[in-house]
Amino acid sequence: MAEGKTGTGTKEPHKSGRERLRELSGNERWKHLFPPLKDERAAMEDLRKDLAEVPVLAIDGTVTNTYDKLEAENLSRKDKDLIWHCLALVREAYIKLEEEEGKPSVGSIGNSNGNGNGNNAGYQWNMNWKHTRAELDQVLEAGRCLGLGPEECRDAMIASIFSDAIKNRSNFIIHNIHGAEAAALVLSYFFDPENPDEMRTVERIVVAVKQHQIAPPEFMARTVAVLLTRKFGLESFDRLISHGNTMELAKNKLNRRVVSIYSKIRLPYDKHHLAEDLLTINFTDDERAMLKEIGIEDWYVPHPEVHDSVIAHALIAGDHSINYNNPDGFAKIALIRGPFTESYFEDGTIYDSLESAMASFGDSYNILLPAARSLALKGIRRTHIAVTRVLRIMTELFAGITIGPREMRKAQEGAELVRQAMERARVKNPEIFEKAAGYSSEEGHRNRDKAVEKVGLILSEWQAQYGDIPFSEREPSQSEPGPGRLPFWNTPLRYPLRNQQGEPIASSLTDLEQRQLAFACRIREIAVELLRAEQWFFC
Repeated sequence: MAEGKTGTGTKEPHKSGRERLRELSGNERWKHLFPPLKDERAAMEDLRKDLAEVPVLAIDGTVTNTYDKLEAENLSRKDKDLIWHCLALVREAYIKLEEEEGKPSVGSIGNSNGNGNGNNAGYQWNMNWKHTRAELDQVLEAGRCLGLGPEECRDAMIASIFSDAIKNRSNFIIHNIHGAEAAALVLSYFFDPENPDEMRTVERIVVAVKQHQIAPPEFMARTVAVLLTRKFGLESFDRLISHGNTMELAKNKLNRRVVSIYSKIRLPYDKHHLAEDLLTINFTDDERAMLKEIGIEDWYVPHPEVHDSVIAHALIAGDHSINYNNPDGFAKIALIRGPFTESYFEDGTIYDSLESAMASFGDSYNILLPAARSLALKGIRRTHIAVTRVLRIMTELFAGITIGPREMRKAQEGAELVRQAMERARVKNPEIFEKAAGYSSEEGHRNRDKAVEKVGLILSEWQAQYGDIPFSEREPSQSEPGPGRLPFWNTPLRYPLRNQQGEPIASSLTDLEQRQLAFACRIREIAVELLRAEQWFFC
């Protein structure tokens, strides 16, 4: 570690601690979302019940839940209570955001994106909150791998709690900054701003939230580059990159700047393009002016030589693990991709969405500290088996819906169709349903049954509202039995065109294609429910 580099920034001498804290919080920008708890007892009880649904492995290898595991950790009572208070406040904020964003928009294409009918329904609760509550345990385990002390573990977990606290489809690229502001605000309820030691704790948590944005670096660099090319009306980034150092690239200074920005973000530890303190990327003035047009003022980096970067590295390793080493993480990746997401996440099929998680594994793995890489590798076999099981079940499910007498299919409840599909998948693929890869607790069985009921309800509600599943017309070259292929399942989904503001144009799709787009959301929901049930399976 570099001597003297703490990574928390330097407070300006003329500012009081309270002034500095207000500055870190963006002048209390998010206070409407994070007011102090009104009914602390009720909030804590709701949180405990919620966390009881999150399966984790205890140190002795038994299955427990996040709340009980953390309560058994070697942390002070004060630190545990601080973690629970922060988590309860974030949980209530997600509820507010879900209520605001989940409202149906007038004239929108029919959609169910998790647990509602609005175009953003489920984004906050079904994705961000459920990801946050699952990530907490993996950040704790990452801290163990990195040899963090109790206070460092506390700070890493608090940074994790706020890392996605202010995240939506419009601020994806700067949600780390907004989350850091929320962290500073909430911590102002519990820390004395005039106490230098307590302010240092606040600052290193805030910086860690900002720094977590670097992963996966290639993905983030490409996302920034794509946003820039669209903002400035440049040619597509893929074409830009393919030109290399050609005359076509050389004659356009904006193109060169985009490629330079991309090259710096994708290699976040390269000192050649970092500021002297190693905390941010040292963009040129012209590059910084471009980045400000998409809301980016700085790109924070947890360089390994900066001592306090270990807090962000525990967060990054925990986020990597839950995203790419756990079935729940694959569920999250599926939720942020496909129908009714950003145009650059419009995957052809659910397989493409899940494969994107595999591609990001290596990208993210490369920037993990060596001591944390064992955690990154730990769950690969389990997750691969889980994803394979889910896809085999879904294969049998859609085959079961399309094959057989129509009257018999309609007479069956949705949940019964799911159970039959699971049994057929088990018979055809015994190697991935063997006892060694089975459920590890009675709670796992109960959650599997809940998932079956939820998937059955998705199918039943679709049939009640829309009728039959919207398969495409059968093609002459199709060899499998039944009707035509199902977009987003076994053939690419067609997405609506977008206007200049990037909003989808519903009229660019036929009635059938609009129904297929809506059912693609159900395909995603089914995958998510089954994957989350798999979180209770431990190999």
